[in-house]
Amino acid sequence: MKSTVTRAAPSLFILVFMASLGPFGDTEYTPSLPNIAHSLHVAYGQAQLTMTVYLFGFAVSQLLYGPFSDRFGRRPVILFAISTFFVGSLICALSTDLTMLLLGRFIQSLGACAGAVLSNAAIRDAFPPSMQTKVFLKVNTAFALAPGIGPIAGSLIDHYLGWEANFYLLAALAVLLLLSLFIAFPETNRHQNPSATKPRNILKNYLQLFRHPAYVYYIVLIGLSIGAIYCSLVEAPHLVMVELGYPSKTFVIVAICIVSGFMLGAGSCAWLGRYLHDPQLIVTGLAIMLSGSLAMGYFAYVDWVTLPTMLASIATIYIGLAFVVPVATARALAPFEQNAGSASAMLGCVSMGLASASTYFISILPKNSPEALFITFTLLSGISLILTILANKLWLSEPH
Repeated sequence: MKSTVTRAAPSLFILVFMASLGPFGDTEYTPSLPNIAHSLHVAYGQAQLTMTVYLFGFAVSQLLYGPFSDRFGRRPVILFAISTFFVGSLICALSTDLTMLLLGRFIQSLGACAGAVLSNAAIRDAFPPSMQTKVFLKVNTAFALAPGIGPIAGSLIDHYLGWEANFYLLAALAVLLLLSLFIAFPETNRHQNPSATKPRNILKNYLQLFRHPAYVYYIVLIGLSIGAIYCSLVEAPHLVMVELGYPSKTFVIVAICIVSGFMLGAGSCAWLGRYLHDPQLIVTGLAIMLSGSLAMGYFAYVDWVTLPTMLASIATIYIGLAFVVPVATARALAPFEQNAGSASAMLGCVSMGLASASTYFISILPKNSPEALFITFTLLSGISLILTILANKLWLSEPH
């Protein structure tokens, strides 16, 4: 039987644009980090805090976007959020010191996070279960690719126009998304809950989510995986431009390698999905991630740190990430209908909170980038694999 959309559904273009603008904005400026540190007269580790602050705001504000979209609908909330992102982008572009830049990044994050939350909720609202996994795979592939695509544009803009121009680009994209949403984004929430924004109900809804052990496992797993994405993107500029001595435009090669790795992983996951169950796909992805991490450690140990060896290791990690993130997202949100917005918001809060903590962790490690990346990647992938083994024994064999 042919699957059909049961309610007014946004186009795939709108969903992808919503989900990917925030992650694109996360990392589009990362090739500029060495120049930002130099321009604002701060250490590289302090410049990396612009990512930590962004991810923290991204995580916390999602807890409000979910309930407010359950109460007022997805459309008005996403319009407000992207307007906030636009304001934050302008503040970043005009920054003259680190404090102003951190403030701008925080305001940016308050708007950016809504795209991921509300695109997931809109998919859950508007598409039947038979179509959701496929749509989640496409949208979350874009969500995961956006942090890799961002530096391609950002490295060229930084090289030719300066770091401020990266934030002007984000402001322009925010205007384009606002116009697209205003014209072509239908309201998908047909079960608006008038009491969803009451503080007691917000707390109750979020606490109810934690009664599902499998849901908790999946959101932690996603957070550890996304942490690997952001750690690679904030540390790679230091590796490529400072330690290996390449110009900022070389980061295009890094970004292309990352995107290629993720695309290869996504294609492999889609093909293997015909033969393996979701938990098996996740274990496969985590094993690939761990192998890439260990390869990076080996290259650092034998003092064979070159651009090709580092890129091969990072690309391998991204192949594994393409197995984990889309599959875990679909599994995490599958049990929820009446509170899809809250479930998506908590997923984003926990996952981005863990990613923020991961970027802070790597920022305080000694600035030997191969060793810092090896330590961080190995911890994230190793903990994820151990957690997955325990989850499969304790919870995932039971219906959820």
